[in-house]
Amino acid sequence: MLYTKKALQMGAIAVGLAAFAGQSSLAESVNKEDAKPVARTETMQVMPELTMASHFVGVPYNRSGVSVSVINPEEFQKEGIETLTGALSQTPGVFTLDGGGTWQRGSVSNTVIRGMNKDTYTLTMVDGMRISDVNMSGNKLLGITNLFTVGNVEVVKGAQGAVFGSGAIGGVVAMDTPEGEGDPVTRIFAEAGSFGTFNSYVTSSGKIKKLSYFVGVGFETTENDPTIYDSIYDNRTGMNDFRQWQEALRLGYDVNDKVKLSFTYRRLDSYFEYPTPYVDYNQWPAVPDSHLYNTEDKNRSNLITGRVDAELSKLWSTSFMVGHYNMNYSTHTPEYDFQPNVMRNRRFQTEWRNALTWNKQWTTIAGMAWDRSAYTSENNYVSKDEWQSTLAFFAEQMWAPTDNFDASVALRLEHDSVWNNHFTWRYSNSWKVTGKDSPTRIFGSVGSGFRAPTYFEQYAANYGYVGNPDLDISKSLGGDLGVEQRLADNHYASVTGFWTRINDEIGTRSVGTWPDSYTTYANYSHATSYGVEVAFKGQFKDAWNSGYYANYTFTMPKRDSIGSYETRQMANTARHTINAEIHTSPLEKLTVGFGVTSAMGRTDYNYARLDNFFTARVFARYQVTDNVALHVRVENLFDQNFIITNDYNFGPRQARGLGVFGGVTVEF
Repeated sequence: MLYTKKALQMGAIAVGLAAFAGQSSLAESVNKEDAKPVARTETMQVMPELTMASHFVGVPYNRSGVSVSVINPEEFQKEGIETLTGALSQTPGVFTLDGGGTWQRGSVSNTVIRGMNKDTYTLTMVDGMRISDVNMSGNKLLGITNLFTVGNVEVVKGAQGAVFGSGAIGGVVAMDTPEGEGDPVTRIFAEAGSFGTFNSYVTSSGKIKKLSYFVGVGFETTENDPTIYDSIYDNRTGMNDFRQWQEALRLGYDVNDKVKLSFTYRRLDSYFEYPTPYVDYNQWPAVPDSHLYNTEDKNRSNLITGRVDAELSKLWSTSFMVGHYNMNYSTHTPEYDFQPNVMRNRRFQTEWRNALTWNKQWTTIAGMAWDRSAYTSENNYVSKDEWQSTLAFFAEQMWAPTDNFDASVALRLEHDSVWNNHFTWRYSNSWKVTGKDSPTRIFGSVGSGFRAPTYFEQYAANYGYVGNPDLDISKSLGGDLGVEQRLADNHYASVTGFWTRINDEIGTRSVGTWPDSYTTYANYSHATSYGVEVAFKGQFKDAWNSGYYANYTFTMPKRDSIGSYETRQMANTARHTINAEIHTSPLEKLTVGFGVTSAMGRTDYNYARLDNFFTARVFARYQVTDNVALHVRVENLFDQNFIITNDYNFGPRQARGLGVFGGVTVEF
């Protein structure tokens, strides 16, 4: 194994699988004046200036009609939130299975956008590459990634098939790797604390003449031991560990002021072990073994992308990207002597995208994309190796007749080697009610999406699961309408209503009676999700540089049973989520803060109810010198115990209790 006790003690260096989503010079061609880079400051950025993912080119945030949340990783790191799921859980409309805390690191954490509860309903994009589709799980990535080398994260909500293609039924999580700029800077971070936790990273970035660079490497280890297994088990603790290495690299070269080359590479190697109860189902009644067994999850992935961005004329800018992604995932319980469940995913992707700026009012985005993905399983879950390829043509027309009104129409046609042709569309608009500087903005969008069955859903053949090769594609239609209000300088509020419907939703159903029962997959007639997001964010610069955010999301995700309608809440969802935080600087070099996260009306994977949870956290950061900062955080302040999920095969997963963590950041 890659990891040893000696390696753990050495501590390593840190951070995370840098990330993500296709930032290119096309942004400059859309609106160079609005796309100027924002200087980083010690204060919170109340509202983002640009959205890169909503239209796949840079568009001023307050001129896009698409519902999008832009996450600033640097802000979250200063507030003691170091994981991607932690940042996502603070986003309106997003629910993460683990609550977004430092609970059970390494476990797969479903990211649910507006009640769309499957990992195949949320598309994950990394540096312009599709990481999740019908046969690749982005949640494995989202569940273990740190923020330390993430340059930007955007959550695009609703059906986004016209812009991103298949899989974007519920929304998209799009991320990018930081681009080096300015004088070279090196940052070293190290933190230790409860549960045997040690986390560290080193990053270095800058620009030397025409060459820009960013490089990061990190190591993390922690223990997640749950204590809730019944006393029947004679070894309830000591086998729940997580450790991983992450590396990231981004290089850019300015050939001239019109042409730029860029290259990214990232690698992730993680190991997660957890206790597994064993039940002998050959006996009646079933008899549990008194000994917990050790299950090991191993995940290794590599991502490489290359890009050429060119401004061919004042009218025409173009971008060409090529990339390759592979992921090897295995889960194994050695003492069972069962064959490991090994899955390999491969994807090769290329895309040509163009921006044509006809005048100030009209901009056209158009291009084509091709990819080929392969899926291999070494056990009997899938009957054979499978592959598929997709060719897509897309276009989006953006129209800005006045300074306070913007609209866009996006269309996409995809041909899949397995699932034939699919057409998706999206319309969006943004209206500043009283003019360019209006404090009130109304925005909204409506669009369609689709996703195909996974290979597992079609061909599963292991004990307890039987695939269904006759499944149909799921198709979605969704929309939202929101109002954003500037309450005062640096203080904003927004209310957004949303609705999504999925036809032929793919779900599980049980067949037969125990012990001869099994689980298979079927197309449900439809599922719907509707709700509302309410968010506040602001900053008091003259009051100790204080800031705050608060959001509440109500979601009603319902599914239809086969043949008859019933109001059953969809699995792995929450009806109510609340997030809030306030931070302040009572002393010039000291920042302290307090935050809460709550989820109510939760359901488990089998639709069973889970307890509500309410967790609180405090954090502090002290800037000792210009180059050295000390930080401390306390998670789950009131030591609340709650179950993340009652896994059918592996037993209950419990969130860890109160934890204290502290560390240092050195920058030079």
